[in-house]
Amino acid sequence: MNKFIYPIVVLFLMCACGEDRTYEYLELTQENQWTYDRMSEVYLWNDSIKRPSRKEFFADCGKFFSSLLQPYDKFSYSTDSATATGYGFDFALMRDPLGKQNSRSYALVLFVEPGSPAYMAGIRRGTWISKVGKNNLNSGNYGYLQRGGATTLYTSSIVLDEESMVYMWQEGDTLQLDAACEIEPAALYLDTVYSMRGHNIGYVVCNRFTADAGEAFTAALSRFATEGVSDLIVDLRYCSGGSIAVANSVASVIFPQRCAGEPFCRLSYNAINSSRDTLYTIKPSQTMGLDKVYFICGESTRGVAEVLIASARSILGYNNAVVIGEKSFGEDVMTEEIVSPYNFSISPAVAYVENENYSLTYGIEPDYAVDELADFYSIHALGNTQEYLLYNTIYLIVNGRMPSYELSALSERKCVKGVYGGKGIVR
Repeated sequence: MNKFIYPIVVLFLMCACGEDRTYEYLELTQENQWTYDRMSEVYLWNDSIKRPSRKEFFADCGKFFSSLLQPYDKFSYSTDSATATGYGFDFALMRDPLGKQNSRSYALVLFVEPGSPAYMAGIRRGTWISKVGKNNLNSGNYGYLQRGGATTLYTSSIVLDEESMVYMWQEGDTLQLDAACEIEPAALYLDTVYSMRGHNIGYVVCNRFTADAGEAFTAALSRFATEGVSDLIVDLRYCSGGSIAVANSVASVIFPQRCAGEPFCRLSYNAINSSRDTLYTIKPSQTMGLDKVYFICGESTRGVAEVLIASARSILGYNNAVVIGEKSFGEDVMTEEIVSPYNFSISPAVAYVENENYSLTYGIEPDYAVDELADFYSIHALGNTQEYLLYNTIYLIVNGRMPSYELSALSERKCVKGVYGGKGIVR
């Protein structure tokens, strides 16, 4: 009689082992399933995405997103929460620029967001940071300067010893930095006018082409026109992108009326989203009527800022769109933030940004290469006419040539430029 029991038990075990656990699997991997579905639809190179294995869907959300990216994609990124936080300052990290303590690294602050934890702590452009908390700075821990909890920063300064006429380090203030928080960038940081030897020079610092910045930019240009501005400097060295539509509107105000209808740029999406392909053109508007514009450019200049410069060169001509500074980042695609229902967001590349001939721009080469950090002994505030890049640009406008002297640049040293959003540029 027992011989009939064993087959029944085996059959029961087989049923248990073959239980359909699909619902449980989907529930445990829903975040990455969402990412895969979105990327399969909007990613510019979606046709190159390989279907991950079941095991790969259990990976960390950030690592899973990165695994879907193509090797040549240096633009797409994700955040671990829907709200990114930071301390609110950009910096350049380098080994002792004086060459006295090559084992030490220092962070030179380049930009501080008004109202940010960094600003409230007293950090300003030109501040040197030597230590964060209990740690001396190095190339492996500079992330402590980008985000985290409340901490202590130790500063230093470079002073000239009057007896030896040698530059030396001097200990500075100790600053208390509040915890990183969400920061609303100051998109249009500064606009002003300088009168120099018969030239009325308008100067605008734009860090992001948001809707608010576009309105403020347009208002500043309108004021410049009434004040008889004859030359315009657009400082985009820290401009990280924004809206192409806003940059298009700004260009429409800067360029002469005769440029109306000229192509500004073209967006080309993947095959699934080809209906979104868009051609932007210069709009008819009340303009400054400037035939020549000067742009200040840097390694952090990217995206829409590069489009504006490339468009100016295409429409006004290379001789009339003068670029001073360093080669730009080289972002020839548009990213688009997509917020997930799971408290994180992805920003994949979704479209090529092209000119009217469907060609791409992989970085803006300056007409006059000037290293912002060449005069690292004396870093002036943005807008100060002695600030190195602004000084060189004004000199070019007034004298028709660049200054004859040259300061030793830091390009031979390994330097990491970090931004509070968490990304760094190694040069």
